[in-house]
Amino acid sequence: MKQKHRNKKFVIKLILAGTAFLALAAVCVYTVFIRPRLTGDTVIYKESKVQYGDLVQGINESGSIALQESHINYELDINYSEDDEDEDEEEEASRYLQIEEVYAVQGQRMQEGDPLFKLSQDSIAAVRRKLQKAKSEAQLELAEAVSEYNTQAGSAKSTYSASKAEADTASRTYDTSMNRLQQEIELLYGDIQVLEAEINDYNEKLTDEDTLEEYSDLKYAYETAQKKLDDTDISSVAAYTANYSSLQSAKTAFENLDNTLQGYRDSIEENQEQILEKLDEINNSQTSLPQDEMSAQQSYDSAVLGGKLAGDIYGYTLDALQDTVDEARTAVNEAQELLEDFEAFVGTDGIVYADGTGLVTEITYEAGDKLMNTGVMLSYVTRDAYTITIDVSEEDISYIKVGDSVDIECNAYPDEIYEGTVSAITTSADSSYSTTVNYPVTVRIEGDTGRLYGGMTADITFVTDSIEDVLYVSAKAIVTGEDGSTGVYVKNTEGEMEWKAVETGFSNGSEIEITSGLSEGDTVYIASTVSAGQSEESLRQSGASLTQEPAGDMTGGEENGQQGFPDFMQVPGENPQGNSGQAGGTGFGGPGMP
Repeated sequence: MKQKHRNKKFVIKLILAGTAFLALAAVCVYTVFIRPRLTGDTVIYKESKVQYGDLVQGINESGSIALQESHINYELDINYSEDDEDEDEEEEASRYLQIEEVYAVQGQRMQEGDPLFKLSQDSIAAVRRKLQKAKSEAQLELAEAVSEYNTQAGSAKSTYSASKAEADTASRTYDTSMNRLQQEIELLYGDIQVLEAEINDYNEKLTDEDTLEEYSDLKYAYETAQKKLDDTDISSVAAYTANYSSLQSAKTAFENLDNTLQGYRDSIEENQEQILEKLDEINNSQTSLPQDEMSAQQSYDSAVLGGKLAGDIYGYTLDALQDTVDEARTAVNEAQELLEDFEAFVGTDGIVYADGTGLVTEITYEAGDKLMNTGVMLSYVTRDAYTITIDVSEEDISYIKVGDSVDIECNAYPDEIYEGTVSAITTSADSSYSTTVNYPVTVRIEGDTGRLYGGMTADITFVTDSIEDVLYVSAKAIVTGEDGSTGVYVKNTEGEMEWKAVETGFSNGSEIEITSGLSEGDTVYIASTVSAGQSEESLRQSGASLTQEPAGDMTGGEENGQQGFPDFMQVPGENPQGNSGQAGGTGFGGPGMP
């Protein structure tokens, strides 16, 4: 019995010892293997391709595209005379050009010579008549001014000569008097010329085709209304009353125009009578010459006094007369130029064409509108009028000068690079109150801007250094070993991660040139570290791949032709001795990549 009891105690002690050993072993496993995995960081890798192209180093800024507009303008400043202000509504409507059709569309890429607007032929003809009439009136006023100048200048000259002669010698009194009388006769002839010019103007109005046509129409309407009233049965009160009212209206209109025309005729008769009177005065003046000769002596004293002021009076008179002639001549020239500008604007077909090439940004007029004022008809932007203005800090402004080339990447077209040129640099800071001092820099976009629009945002790179036609990778892919060697981790033909030594060159900060060791299209890995506890699924969603360290000692020396990770790239699962353990998670899927 005692033997059995001792055996039972031994078994119990053995079980307790085994339990304690298992607990101790569990603690060791947790401490050595599990706990480091729970508290350590995880290294994830992203794939990147080796690329071939140009590397650019420079200053990067952002801005918006601005459009500098050009314009198609209507510049005919037509000023009608005061008499035209009394025209009725229908006549007033014919004073302006009217747009019959608009061919251009906002957003259109128009070419030089494209039709933009079509003007109605009726409005063109109406405005042309009015401009020709204005020119004729200006020419008439010039003729009157020249006539007045000739008459008054001659008279002033005669007065001056007479006064000087009378002041110089009394013996020339007779000649002076005769000259004066002759000038009076010439003045009368000048008056006759003005009266004849007025008669010609009235005759033109009486023979004006539009007036005669209107007169014929009104007369015909009057006669028709009279006949219609005569044919109306007087017993039909309503019809007779209506026709009688129409007759009175037609009669009034006809009589008004007839009275106007008769007024022209009466004016012609009055002018003719005045001409006869002027001729009588001329005859009387010529008859009175002997009698005036007798009064020459009496005018001697006044001639002496007048001679002292004769020069000034003559100069003032000529200046005033010349000013009147100059103003009249200027009016004729302006009327002629306006008519020529009008003909050039309407052309032979009444169509306004584009004078440049660009993007149509605004159309001011629609079909049916009248060109009542000068101004912009259409706005457009030429291909060389796209600019971007950005603010450059005082630290960077010294690297930029007018004429520098820049690279422009629009957010709307991320895969395209536009070229630009620095066209202006504002030499004063944009704000004296800001803690950051910036200087506005204007960049003109070069080349084909057909796909660009105002307000588009763009990134601008002011190139400070560059290199062309090189291999390059992301600078984040470069790894420096413990021995100072430079390399990258590449995906080999078997899909495994493999260390490869490389030589580097130029860098712009984000990419770096590879001078040897890689080829275009090779896949390299970019490592980054994430904190423990991030789920494997979240890593996949972030676009990264989770992998453990490749087999072998990667902390120093070489094994299987691979150099070790630097300390900052050691992956979880490494024991303190540097031997890699088994890391959980998914790898890149290649052989030898657990």
